[in-house]
Amino acid sequence: MRLMVCGRTSVKDYMDAPVTHFVTLIDPGEKEPAQQPRNAKHRLQLVFSDLDDIEIHLPRFANYVAPEEGHISEMVAFGRKLAELEDFGLLANCEAGISRSTATAITILTASGYTPKQAFDIVQRVCPEMLPNRRILRIADKMLGTNGDLHRLAEIHRQEAFIRAGYEDPTIIRLREAQAEEKTLKGFFRRIFAWVKLGKALPDPRLAKVPSTVIDKAAVKAQMAEHEAKAA
Repeated sequence: MRLMVCGRTSVKDYMDAPVTHFVTLIDPGEKEPAQQPRNAKHRLQLVFSDLDDIEIHLPRFANYVAPEEGHISEMVAFGRKLAELEDFGLLANCEAGISRSTATAITILTASGYTPKQAFDIVQRVCPEMLPNRRILRIADKMLGTNGDLHRLAEIHRQEAFIRAGYEDPTIIRLREAQAEEKTLKGFFRRIFAWVKLGKALPDPRLAKVPSTVIDKAAVKAQMAEHEAKAA
């Protein structure tokens, strides 16, 4: 098995790569989907925005298209077909090659027979900077019967990544700001405007739930310090 993950503008670098199966994830309204590698015989193209379970409740993303069960069921079906093959080359791409594409690759590999941990580790080796879309993996857990393992791995990885980076997860910051704005006149009038002008209610950030999985920040920082000491 050969796995490749990249952003939209880098697909051209894989035109002659040993890619048998190509998965491209594009934004709604994307006018120029990625060109298919020459050796790819199978293509899966899905159209949705890079939103997770927190962002779908933020008013700023009201007009975006979140990944839904229909999208993930196509990923799972694509992966199960790979289970029948002795060998394959999978290339997954999205806009940046970090979130949707990595979550999709993890889902497809799990559907093809890898354990959640094996699939997660394989994709992380290919794309160390990955931040897999947690909504995709939460839905995949339901479909694959993996008992929440995919979502839990992604949440732990994300929390550790931002601790190591030294700043707070931007999604949590957006949620906190949106929840605070709901208590102001600006938030009130924005909802009134949406009803009158758009004919629909805006997403309600008060309904968003922060993931319950919380890691030991002190332990991660201690591990970082130990690695830095060894490298010195």
